[in-house]
Amino acid sequence: MKTASQAGKIAVNSPVHGYFCMRHLQGQPRCQTSLLPPSIEEYVPENHPVRVIDAFVESLDVIEMGFDKARTAATGRRPYHPGDLLKLYIYAYLNQTSSTRRLEKECHRNLEVLWLMKQLAPDFKTIADFRKDNGQAIKRVCRQFVLFCKQAGLVSGQLVAIDGSKFKAAASKDQALTRKQLEQQVGKLEQKIDHYLGQLAASDQQTDTDLNQAKVHDALAYLQSHKAELQDELKALVENDDTQTCRTEPEARLMKSGREGMVVGYNAQNAVDAEHQLVVHHELTQVGGDNRQLEPMAKASLAVLEDELDTIVADAGYSNGEQLEDIRKAGVNVAAPSNRSVNNQGTGDFFQKSDFTYLPDADAYRCPAGQLLHHKIRNTHQKRHLYVRTGCSQCPLQGQCTTADRRWVTRHFHEEALEQAQWQATPERMVRRMATVEPTFATLKRLLNKGRLTCWGLASAASEYSLGVLCYNLMRVINILGVKGALARLC
Repeated sequence: MKTASQAGKIAVNSPVHGYFCMRHLQGQPRCQTSLLPPSIEEYVPENHPVRVIDAFVESLDVIEMGFDKARTAATGRRPYHPGDLLKLYIYAYLNQTSSTRRLEKECHRNLEVLWLMKQLAPDFKTIADFRKDNGQAIKRVCRQFVLFCKQAGLVSGQLVAIDGSKFKAAASKDQALTRKQLEQQVGKLEQKIDHYLGQLAASDQQTDTDLNQAKVHDALAYLQSHKAELQDELKALVENDDTQTCRTEPEARLMKSGREGMVVGYNAQNAVDAEHQLVVHHELTQVGGDNRQLEPMAKASLAVLEDELDTIVADAGYSNGEQLEDIRKAGVNVAAPSNRSVNNQGTGDFFQKSDFTYLPDADAYRCPAGQLLHHKIRNTHQKRHLYVRTGCSQCPLQGQCTTADRRWVTRHFHEEALEQAQWQATPERMVRRMATVEPTFATLKRLLNKGRLTCWGLASAASEYSLGVLCYNLMRVINILGVKGALARLC
């Protein structure tokens, strides 16, 4: 016979409705009503980052920023406030959620979004159209946030680093073609057409043949139609003086992208303040190289920082004498290594250009042997002067200078600007440049679908990139000041 204690143990361990009666935490019955239901304000704690998003957007003048539907009409259906949709997108990119259909669902089930949107639930088309139609306004919001950071003492302008990175477009790489590839495809189609025409000609001379002429004529019609389409694309490239096209996203471009080789996308440019790695200006361009990007990025950064910009540092890809000269005239120091080849005649033992002394009064160079190299040619295409000395075969230092009877030295039209930028580009500054600007692209590619933009076309893609930059800066400020510190400066 079992004792009472044994009977109790059996009752505790016996299955009830498929579960064992253990001491687990129990939830509230779903049918039970609460006497005091929680308010929306209680959905998020006081130190939640979503409150910073709300406070910043509430501080904006959406009409001044130029948002679509910021001004409402007296009649018709009432639109959503642009600030509410902007809050939704900032929250979405901070949480790596760019799908508009998913955002529509989050408006119904995510407590943080319910708090942020005040239980508004726009459909996915409304959400998508906001991003597509407000690219310039979102970019102005980025600038406004930089001004807030400047007032908060987070941006100094002492040193701004500039760099670029390739972001893939929404279009597939298979849809991009160069002019040479189009010409090759047209040539292959012509060969196939000639082959079918030859088969038809041979069948006309033979009375007994198994050739199905109807199918051959159908194939010829298709090939000729496809050839006409390719020829139209090739003609458009020639008329527009272009070298490539992307069928599904014409504004995207084939670009070199380091280890990934050629990608179809855009070249994103960032200007980052070294104080706290905040992006002060950004652009999404169709140009694959960085050689023409230094001046527009520098002057835009100067305008954003209200002329409080001391030094800009960039890598050798931005070396451009003309633009360096213009930036220097604007009162900004530039540190950028020169991207020029070394004329060493195949050996490192010959005198380099740095061994020659330029004489401004005589407009000539003095070689290590004391002889003058006089101005010979002005090359406007390559923007450089050529200085030459003949009779080098009689010079005792010829073995260290050249194998020919003459030696020439080139001088760029803006040589002083190039030399000054090269002198400013110290190893310490270049290391700091790399540590300042390159991590921003790593974070942005994590926020923006691993570096692949989801919007089609340059304008929409630029709007998406601006949202990514805004979220990156907001995240940096929250990490630096904390939620309460950021709210104290915004409110």
